[in-house]
Amino acid sequence: MKALANRVGSPVWPVWAGCLLMSVLGCDGRSDLAPVTIRVDAAASIAHVIEALADPIRRELGIQLQINAAASGTLAQQITHGDRADLFISADPLWMDRLASQGLIDPATETNLAGNRLVLVGPAGFQMHPQSLAELVQSDYWPIALGDPAYVPAGRYALQALSAHGLDAGSELKCAEAPNVRAALMFVVSGHCPTGLVYSSDAASTDSVEVLLTIDPNDHDPIRYLAAVVEGAPHREQALRVLDWLNSDEARSAFAKAGFAMAER
Repeated sequence: MKALANRVGSPVWPVWAGCLLMSVLGCDGRSDLAPVTIRVDAAASIAHVIEALADPIRRELGIQLQINAAASGTLAQQITHGDRADLFISADPLWMDRLASQGLIDPATETNLAGNRLVLVGPAGFQMHPQSLAELVQSDYWPIALGDPAYVPAGRYALQALSAHGLDAGSELKCAEAPNVRAALMFVVSGHCPTGLVYSSDAASTDSVEVLLTIDPNDHDPIRYLAAVVEGAPHREQALRVLDWLNSDEARSAFAKAGFAMAER
Protein backbone atom coordinates (compact mmCIF):
# COMPACT_ATOMS: atom_id res chain seq x y z
CA MET A 1 0.00 0.00 0.00
CA LYS A 2 2.86 2.37 0.76
CA ALA A 3 4.40 1.76 -2.65
CA LEU A 4 1.01 2.31 -4.29
CA ALA A 5 0.49 5.58 -2.41
CA ASN A 6 3.87 6.85 -3.51
CA ARG A 7 3.20 5.85 -7.12
CA VAL A 8 -0.29 7.34 -7.26
CA GLY A 9 -0.04 10.32 -4.92
CA SER A 10 3.17 11.89 -6.14
CA PRO A 11 2.51 12.63 -9.82
CA VAL A 12 -1.25 13.32 -9.64
CA TRP A 13 -1.12 16.98 -8.51
CA PRO A 14 1.28 18.28 -11.21
CA VAL A 15 -0.82 16.65 -13.96
CA TRP A 16 -4.03 18.12 -12.50
CA ALA A 17 -2.43 21.55 -12.16
CA GLY A 18 -1.18 21.41 -15.73
CA CYS A 19 -4.66 20.54 -17.00
CA LEU A 20 -6.13 23.44 -15.04
CA LEU A 21 -3.52 25.83 -16.44
CA MET A 22 -4.20 24.73 -20.00
CA SER A 23 -7.95 25.16 -19.48
CA VAL A 24 -7.33 28.76 -18.44
CA LEU A 25 -4.87 29.56 -21.22
CA GLY A 26 -6.50 27.46 -23.93
CA CYS A 27 -5.15 24.37 -25.65
CA ASP A 28 -2.51 26.38 -27.53
CA GLY A 29 -1.32 28.21 -24.41
CA ARG A 30 -2.91 31.59 -25.28
CA SER A 31 -5.28 33.44 -22.97
CA ASP A 32 -9.01 33.09 -23.72
CA LEU A 33 -9.76 36.25 -21.79
CA ALA A 34 -11.62 39.01 -23.64
CA PRO A 35 -9.32 41.24 -25.73
CA VAL A 36 -8.34 44.63 -24.38
CA THR A 37 -10.56 47.41 -25.75
CA ILE A 38 -8.95 50.74 -26.59
CA ARG A 39 -10.80 53.98 -27.27
CA VAL A 40 -10.05 55.66 -30.61
CA ASP A 41 -11.24 59.24 -31.08
CA ALA A 42 -11.31 59.51 -34.89
CA ALA A 43 -12.26 62.35 -37.24
CA ALA A 44 -15.66 61.58 -38.75
CA SER A 45 -14.29 61.57 -42.30
CA ILE A 46 -11.90 58.69 -41.61
CA ALA A 47 -13.75 56.84 -38.85
CA HIS A 48 -15.52 54.48 -41.28
CA VAL A 49 -12.16 53.18 -42.52
CA ILE A 50 -10.90 52.65 -38.97
CA GLU A 51 -14.15 50.81 -38.26
CA ALA A 52 -13.54 48.54 -41.28
CA LEU A 53 -10.02 47.82 -40.03
CA ALA A 54 -11.23 46.87 -36.54
CA ASP A 55 -11.71 43.19 -37.44
CA PRO A 56 -8.21 42.56 -38.82
CA ILE A 57 -6.75 44.48 -35.90
CA ARG A 58 -8.66 42.29 -33.46
CA ARG A 59 -7.59 39.11 -35.28
CA GLU A 60 -3.94 40.04 -35.63
CA LEU A 61 -3.32 41.98 -32.42
CA GLY A 62 -6.04 40.72 -30.11
CA ILE A 63 -7.10 44.32 -29.47
CA GLN A 64 -10.69 45.57 -29.75
CA LEU A 65 -11.44 49.10 -30.96
CA GLN A 66 -14.12 51.37 -29.55
CA ILE A 67 -14.45 54.20 -32.06
CA ASN A 68 -15.70 57.63 -31.09
CA ALA A 69 -16.35 59.56 -34.33
CA ALA A 70 -16.90 63.31 -34.48
CA ALA A 71 -15.38 66.49 -35.87
CA SER A 72 -11.68 66.82 -35.03
CA GLY A 73 -12.30 69.97 -33.01
CA THR A 74 -15.09 68.34 -31.02
CA LEU A 75 -12.85 65.36 -30.20
CA ALA A 76 -9.99 67.66 -29.20
CA GLN A 77 -12.29 69.50 -26.81
CA GLN A 78 -13.45 66.19 -25.32
CA ILE A 79 -9.83 65.22 -24.68
CA THR A 80 -9.17 68.66 -23.19
CA HIS A 81 -12.04 68.07 -20.76
CA GLY A 82 -10.79 64.67 -19.61
CA ASP A 83 -11.96 62.20 -22.26
CA ARG A 84 -10.15 58.93 -21.58
CA ALA A 85 -9.20 58.13 -25.16
CA ASP A 86 -6.17 56.07 -26.11
CA LEU A 87 -5.68 57.29 -29.68
CA PHE A 88 -6.60 60.57 -31.38
CA ILE A 89 -6.89 60.78 -35.18
CA SER A 90 -7.35 64.33 -36.48
CA ALA A 91 -8.14 65.59 -39.99
CA ASP A 92 -6.27 68.79 -39.22
CA PRO A 93 -2.76 69.27 -37.75
CA LEU A 94 -4.11 72.39 -36.02
CA TRP A 95 -6.06 70.38 -33.44
CA MET A 96 -3.19 67.96 -32.89
CA ASP A 97 -0.85 70.91 -32.29
CA ARG A 98 -3.28 72.46 -29.80
CA LEU A 99 -3.43 69.25 -27.78
CA ALA A 100 0.36 68.88 -27.93
CA SER A 101 0.80 72.43 -26.61
CA GLN A 102 -1.35 71.44 -23.62
CA GLY A 103 0.62 68.25 -23.00
CA LEU A 104 -2.43 66.12 -23.83
CA ILE A 105 -0.95 63.95 -26.57
CA ASP A 106 2.47 62.34 -26.86
CA PRO A 107 4.15 64.19 -29.77
CA ALA A 108 6.79 61.47 -30.07
CA THR A 109 4.06 59.08 -31.29
CA GLU A 110 2.56 61.45 -33.88
CA THR A 111 2.31 59.93 -37.35
CA ASN A 112 0.87 60.92 -40.72
CA LEU A 113 -1.73 58.34 -41.79
CA ALA A 114 -3.23 59.77 -44.99
CA GLY A 115 -4.13 62.81 -47.03
CA ASN A 116 -7.27 63.97 -48.85
CA ARG A 117 -8.68 66.37 -51.47
CA LEU A 118 -11.47 68.90 -51.13
CA VAL A 119 -14.25 68.65 -53.74
CA LEU A 120 -17.54 70.32 -54.58
CA VAL A 121 -20.33 67.75 -54.88
CA GLY A 122 -23.92 67.83 -56.05
CA PRO A 123 -26.61 65.15 -56.34
CA ALA A 124 -26.06 62.59 -59.08
CA GLY A 125 -27.19 64.09 -62.38
CA PHE A 126 -26.77 67.70 -61.24
CA GLN A 127 -26.87 69.85 -64.37
CA MET A 128 -24.41 72.59 -63.39
CA HIS A 129 -20.65 71.99 -63.37
CA PRO A 130 -18.73 75.13 -62.38
CA GLN A 131 -15.28 75.70 -63.78
CA SER A 132 -14.13 77.46 -60.60
CA LEU A 133 -15.34 78.26 -57.10
CA ALA A 134 -15.95 81.85 -58.21
CA GLU A 135 -19.12 80.65 -59.94
CA LEU A 136 -20.65 79.75 -56.58
CA VAL A 137 -21.94 83.32 -56.36
CA GLN A 138 -24.91 81.98 -58.36
CA SER A 139 -27.79 81.17 -56.04
CA ASP A 140 -28.50 77.88 -57.88
CA TYR A 141 -25.69 76.37 -55.79
CA TRP A 142 -27.13 77.58 -52.48
CA PRO A 143 -27.14 76.69 -49.68
CA ILE A 144 -23.69 75.16 -49.88
CA ALA A 145 -23.20 72.43 -47.28
CA LEU A 146 -19.94 72.52 -45.35
CA GLY A 147 -18.66 71.56 -41.94
CA ASP A 148 -18.77 74.11 -39.14
CA PRO A 149 -15.33 75.72 -39.58
CA ALA A 150 -15.01 76.31 -35.84
CA TYR A 151 -14.70 72.57 -35.25
CA VAL A 152 -14.63 70.78 -38.63
CA PRO A 153 -11.34 70.86 -40.56
CA ALA A 154 -13.12 70.36 -43.90
CA GLY A 155 -15.15 73.48 -43.16
CA ARG A 156 -12.00 75.47 -42.41
CA TYR A 157 -10.38 74.27 -45.64
CA ALA A 158 -13.59 75.19 -47.51
CA LEU A 159 -13.50 78.77 -46.19
CA GLN A 160 -9.85 79.07 -47.17
CA ALA A 161 -10.62 77.85 -50.71
CA LEU A 162 -13.58 80.21 -51.08
CA SER A 163 -11.50 83.11 -49.81
CA ALA A 164 -8.78 82.25 -52.35
CA HIS A 165 -11.39 83.00 -55.02
CA GLY A 166 -12.54 86.23 -53.41
CA LEU A 167 -15.68 84.79 -51.83
CA ASP A 168 -16.95 85.46 -48.32
CA ALA A 169 -19.19 82.70 -47.03
CA GLY A 170 -20.70 85.07 -44.50
CA SER A 171 -21.87 87.81 -46.85
CA GLU A 172 -21.77 86.67 -50.49
CA LEU A 173 -22.86 83.05 -50.19
CA LYS A 174 -25.55 81.16 -48.34
CA CYS A 175 -24.07 78.14 -46.56
CA ALA A 176 -25.40 75.41 -44.28
CA GLU A 177 -22.99 74.40 -41.53
CA ALA A 178 -22.93 70.77 -40.36
CA PRO A 179 -21.46 69.29 -37.15
CA ASN A 180 -19.00 67.19 -39.20
CA VAL A 181 -18.09 66.67 -42.84
CA ARG A 182 -20.04 63.41 -43.17
CA ALA A 183 -23.14 65.28 -42.02
CA ALA A 184 -22.42 67.93 -44.66
CA LEU A 185 -22.38 65.16 -47.27
CA MET A 186 -25.75 63.94 -46.02
CA PHE A 187 -27.17 67.47 -46.46
CA VAL A 188 -26.57 66.97 -50.19
CA VAL A 189 -27.65 63.31 -50.29
CA SER A 190 -30.94 64.17 -48.56
CA GLY A 191 -31.64 67.09 -50.90
CA HIS A 192 -31.45 69.76 -48.22
CA CYS A 193 -28.55 71.40 -50.08
CA PRO A 194 -27.85 71.37 -53.84
CA THR A 195 -24.07 71.39 -53.35
CA GLY A 196 -21.50 70.77 -50.66
CA LEU A 197 -17.77 71.13 -50.03
CA VAL A 198 -16.54 67.82 -48.67
CA TYR A 199 -13.60 65.46 -49.00
CA SER A 200 -12.94 63.31 -52.04
CA SER A 201 -13.18 60.24 -49.79
CA ASP A 202 -16.69 61.33 -48.72
CA ALA A 203 -17.80 61.66 -52.33
CA ALA A 204 -16.41 58.19 -53.06
CA SER A 205 -18.52 56.67 -50.27
CA THR A 206 -21.87 57.05 -52.08
CA ASP A 207 -23.36 56.92 -55.57
CA SER A 208 -25.92 59.55 -54.58
CA VAL A 209 -23.56 62.43 -55.31
CA GLU A 210 -21.10 63.34 -58.05
CA VAL A 211 -18.00 65.50 -58.01
CA LEU A 212 -18.68 68.82 -59.72
CA LEU A 213 -15.28 70.37 -59.12
CA THR A 214 -12.00 69.27 -57.54
CA ILE A 215 -10.50 72.09 -55.51
CA ASP A 216 -6.92 73.16 -56.16
CA PRO A 217 -4.92 72.03 -53.08
CA ASN A 218 -2.99 75.30 -53.25
CA ASP A 219 -6.22 77.10 -52.27
CA HIS A 220 -6.11 75.77 -48.70
CA ASP A 221 -3.82 74.28 -46.07
CA PRO A 222 -2.54 70.73 -46.74
CA ILE A 223 -5.05 68.09 -45.64
CA ARG A 224 -3.28 65.56 -43.42
CA TYR A 225 -4.67 62.96 -41.05
CA LEU A 226 -2.44 62.76 -38.02
CA ALA A 227 -2.66 60.16 -35.28
CA ALA A 228 -1.05 60.10 -31.84
CA VAL A 229 -1.35 58.38 -28.49
CA VAL A 230 -3.19 60.46 -25.90
CA GLU A 231 -1.09 61.37 -22.87
CA GLY A 232 -2.10 59.19 -19.92
CA ALA A 233 -3.88 56.72 -22.21
CA PRO A 234 -5.44 53.89 -20.16
CA HIS A 235 -3.97 51.33 -22.59
CA ARG A 236 -0.82 52.96 -23.91
CA GLU A 237 0.98 49.77 -24.96
CA GLN A 238 -2.01 48.52 -26.97
CA ALA A 239 -2.52 51.98 -28.47
CA LEU A 240 1.07 52.02 -29.70
CA ARG A 241 0.61 48.60 -31.31
CA VAL A 242 -2.56 49.72 -33.09
CA LEU A 243 -0.89 52.93 -34.23
CA ASP A 244 1.98 50.91 -35.67
CA TRP A 245 -0.51 48.63 -37.45
CA LEU A 246 -2.29 51.64 -38.97
CA ASN A 247 1.00 52.43 -40.71
CA SER A 248 1.15 48.98 -42.30
CA ASP A 249 0.76 48.29 -46.02
CA GLU A 250 -2.65 46.71 -45.34
CA ALA A 251 -3.92 49.85 -43.64
CA ARG A 252 -2.44 52.17 -46.27
CA SER A 253 -4.15 50.10 -48.98
CA ALA A 254 -7.49 50.43 -47.16
CA PHE A 255 -7.10 54.22 -46.92
CA ALA A 256 -6.29 54.45 -50.63
CA LYS A 257 -9.25 52.23 -51.58
CA ALA A 258 -11.55 54.53 -49.59
CA GLY A 259 -10.41 57.55 -51.61
CA PHE A 260 -7.70 58.95 -49.33
CA ALA A 261 -4.35 60.14 -50.63
CA MET A 262 -1.25 58.26 -49.65
CA ALA A 263 0.55 59.81 -46.70
CA GLU A 264 4.05 61.13 -47.12
CA ARG A 265 6.63 59.08 -45.25
